[in-house]
Amino acid sequence: MSPASDLQSGGSPITDPAGRWGPWLWVAAALSAGWAVAAAVASAVGRLQLDMATYLLGAHHEVDGRLYQVSLSVPPHLPFTYPPFAALAFAPLTVLSEPSAQVVWSLVSVAALFALLYLSVRAVRPQLPANQMIRWSLVLMTPAYLLEPVRLTFYFGQVNVVLAAMVLADLTGHLRLGGRTLPRGVLLGAAAAVKLVPLVFVPYLFVTRQTRAAWVALATMVGCTLVAGLTDPRVSWSYWTKYATDARRVGAPWYISNQSLRAAADRFDHRVVSTAVVTAGAAVVLVAGIALAAWASRVSSRFLGILVCATTGLLVSPITWAHHLVWVAPVLVWLVWGRDRPAGGRLWAAATAAVFWWGPIWSVPNGNGSELHEHGWQLLAGNSFFLATVVFMVGVAAMLWRRQRLAGMVAGPPRLVVAQD
Repeated sequence: MSPASDLQSGGSPITDPAGRWGPWLWVAAALSAGWAVAAAVASAVGRLQLDMATYLLGAHHEVDGRLYQVSLSVPPHLPFTYPPFAALAFAPLTVLSEPSAQVVWSLVSVAALFALLYLSVRAVRPQLPANQMIRWSLVLMTPAYLLEPVRLTFYFGQVNVVLAAMVLADLTGHLRLGGRTLPRGVLLGAAAAVKLVPLVFVPYLFVTRQTRAAWVALATMVGCTLVAGLTDPRVSWSYWTKYATDARRVGAPWYISNQSLRAAADRFDHRVVSTAVVTAGAAVVLVAGIALAAWASRVSSRFLGILVCATTGLLVSPITWAHHLVWVAPVLVWLVWGRDRPAGGRLWAAATAAVFWWGPIWSVPNGNGSELHEHGWQLLAGNSFFLATVVFMVGVAAMLWRRQRLAGMVAGPPRLVVAQD
C-alpha cells in the first residue's frame, strides 16, 4: 500500500483526539452550534444582505431580458454578475418576502457550515465513530463562524459556504439519493454553474486520473447552463460572450477585499498592472497549482490535494473577495488533525486562525483607490489573506519536497514522515 493510500484509508487505528473529556464536549457542542445558528439568523434579521438581494434580483429578472442590465436600487447598486443558472437556482426563494428569504438562506448556510466541518473532520480522522465526528464538527462551528471569510459570507448572504460544502461532499465521498449513489462530479458541476471558480477542480480531476468524475462535472455544468439558457437564450449568450470576463462589473479589482493574484499585483505595483502580464502570471500559477495538488494527492493525502486545488482557484480568479476564502476552515482542520500535516501544524493553525479572526486587511486605508498607495506594513496587512494563501502553497511544496528527499535517503520502501499527536 502506498503512503497516500494509507493516509486516505486512515492508516493505523486512532482514538478520539480528546475522548477523555467525554460528555462535557457535548455541552460545548450544543453551545457552539446554538451560538452559530443564533448569529446566522441575527445576520439576516433587520438589515439588507447585499449579495442575497443581488441573487434575488437576478431571480426576478431571469426571463425578462434584463438580467445583466439591472442593479440594486440601494448603494452600491450592485449588478447581477453570476452565470444565468445562479438566477434560476435562487428562483424558489422569490416566493418568500426578502426578509424571510434571508433567514431561510442563513439557515441553509449554517447547515452547510456544519457539513463543511463534518466532511473535513471525516477526511482527516476517518476512524472516529460518527457521533464523535458530529460532536467535533458542532464544537468547531462558532470558531469557524468567527473566521472573517465565513462571517462575511453570512453578513452578505453569500453562497460560498454552500458551494464549498457541495464540492467537498462530491470529492471526499459517495452521496446517496434514495437507494442510488449520486455520480461523483454532479455537485461539483452544479457548483460551477452557479460560480465559475469551482471549475478549477475539473483539470485537477483529469490530472489525478479521476476522469469519469471530471466528465460528469463538465456535463453537469453544461447541462445546468443549457437549462438556464432555455429561459432566455440571448441573455445567456451575452453572459458567456461578454459579462463572464468583465471583472470591473463588480467594482475596482484592486479594492482591499479582493485578495487574488490580480489585485495583489496592482497593490504591490501601485498601479493597474497590464492584463496580459497578470493573465500570464495567473496561467503559470494555475498550472503549478494543479501540479502541486496532484502531487499532494498522490504522496500525501487526497484531502490535501483538494485543499491545494481550492487555494489555486482562489489565487488565479480575477476576483477573490475576502468572503470567498471560506476554504480556510478545512485547511485549519487539516493543520490540527491531519495525519499528513506538517511538523508544528497546530502552531501554523493557531497563527492562521489568528490572522483570519483578526482580518488585518481592514486595518489599512481602503476605497477610492487608496489601496494603490499602500507602503510598508500597510502592504503586508492589506494583502495578508493573499499572503496566507501563498504561504500555504509554498509550505505544502516545501513539505512534500522535504519528505520525498528524506524518503530517498532511507533504505527500503519509501515512508511518509508525518506529525505526531
